[in-house]
Amino acid sequence: MNRRIPAAGGLVALTLLAAGLVAPGPASAARAMPPVVDIAVSGDQATISQTTMRPGVVEFHVGKTFTIPGDNGGPDTLSIVRTDQLEQVLALLPAVFAGDPSDPVALAAAAESIRKIHALTTWYGGADTGGVWQANLAPGNYYALGVQSTAMRMADPVAFTVAGDPRPGVLHATQASMRAVGPVGSNTWVFRQPGGAAVQWLRFTNAAQELHFMDLGGVAPIATNAMVKKAVQGPPGPPPKWFTGPDLSFDVISPGVSVAIKEDMPAGKYVVDCYMPSETDGMPHALMGMWKLFTVE
Repeated sequence: MNRRIPAAGGLVALTLLAAGLVAPGPASAARAMPPVVDIAVSGDQATISQTTMRPGVVEFHVGKTFTIPGDNGGPDTLSIVRTDQLEQVLALLPAVFAGDPSDPVALAAAAESIRKIHALTTWYGGADTGGVWQANLAPGNYYALGVQSTAMRMADPVAFTVAGDPRPGVLHATQASMRAVGPVGSNTWVFRQPGGAAVQWLRFTNAAQELHFMDLGGVAPIATNAMVKKAVQGPPGPPPKWFTGPDLSFDVISPGVSVAIKEDMPAGKYVVDCYMPSETDGMPHALMGMWKLFTVE
């Protein structure tokens, strides 16, 4: 959703082979490769290289996307959503981005919109230009869309269909995982890197009960929890000097969805957060404590 840590609150707005948490070896290399689907933006239209596909694992590659203007700007993500109520979802999106933490009315509208969107959709993630990820798609009607650019009426979604016999396959093996966990209104992050292998693929799982996206970025060794908390809760502004980047902005996945993201993560300290409005009161999750300082070995 591209609500990166700096613009949203003072900081730039971040089991074993079967579970995807071991480095791929000869056995995993022999697995059938999933189909690669290219998504991008051409003019004011999202595009996709395949409009029909079988259920199963699909690998998405993101080309050109829109650049969002304004304080919360930057490259938009192109996301994958399953829904039979697209027009209703599109009508709800603007309120999600208008949720001002200092405006109770706007927060209430954001919370109501998020609850309705949650009920109408299943999200399978999204990335900006150059992003690569895999998701296991169930049968249904889907759209590729730029969440912010579509909400701002800058781009139109493109439809595709998933139907037919399921295609065998599993998500790419990963070397680390990031899980969103917790009940509605009380979400947190859990990071694991079993074995300490260099991270080239990251598993992102929504094991919570709300919609979540993931913004993460590198920080200097001096960064502490107190420094991150101060930056998140502070006024909007440029990122602090200890925020070193580069950062990954990966878009929304629904509860129960797990994806594999191709992302090199050099050893060091990172911070991850989610600024999705809460379904309880519309407050961005990060401002409710959904951020985590962690270390990649």
